[in-house]
Amino acid sequence: MLDHVAQLLRIPGAKLLFGGRPLTGHTIPSVYGAIEPTAVFVPLEEAMKAEHWGHVTTELFGPFQVVTQYGDGQVQLMLDALERMSHHLTAAVVSNDINL
Repeated sequence: MLDHVAQLLRIPGAKLLFGGRPLTGHTIPSVYGAIEPTAVFVPLEEAMKAEHWGHVTTELFGPFQVVTQYGDGQVQLMLDALERMSHHLTAAVVSNDINL
């Protein structure tokens, strides 16, 4: 999982929002990749690029999320991103526009 975080952070404009470190003081075998809850921000325009899409949409079994943001002029781009996903199990869109 930490390798995945590192791959995402190589995307232009990406940044670690929180986490990104192994858990300490536990007895979980290292093979399970016990990490702190982690969030990585990736700009929407970069996430949509073919060279980044696979990394941005990889599902991990762990406390991990990729976060982006969109503005009024990017609603269609966000909808395109949702339609482009092959699995819609853990995707979510949050808006402060109650009419959207």
